[in-house]
Amino acid sequence: MPHGTAADSAATASLSEALAEFFRATRRARGRAASQTPADGISLAQFHLLEPLAEGPCTNRQLAEAAGITSPTATRMIDGLVGRGVVTRVEDPADRRAVLISLTDAGGDALAAKVEEYSRVRVQLARTLEPEERLAAADLLNRLAVVIEEL
Repeated sequence: MPHGTAADSAATASLSEALAEFFRATRRARGRAASQTPADGISLAQFHLLEPLAEGPCTNRQLAEAAGITSPTATRMIDGLVGRGVVTRVEDPADRRAVLISLTDAGGDALAAKVEEYSRVRVQLARTLEPEERLAAADLLNRLAVVIEEL
């Protein structure tokens, strides 16, 4: 379909509205998840903060950046997680001014359980589509993710 045609404009408007509705549904789902007390004690926001720690220790700034929050917010969240025994703070041996945050064994177990839970949800969502739709959706979502990262 050539760009600038009426059909192209209609397709663009249709996709734009579908994306807007998808993002609204995602926000509502995040809100529902945030309002529920998780059985494992890790909220969605905490999951986003802790997820990079599965690869190893990180600084507060690295965690904040990965979670898309400010450093002071990350510090407050980490304070609570340290108090609950989910993470530890240790001085960075390479830079005494920096502190590294690491998962405890209990924190690693809780994070692994949350990863498994979210994986089950993604599989449940995927199974609402036919196999060929899943492949097409995966391709489109991957392409859109690249564009979103570049915005």
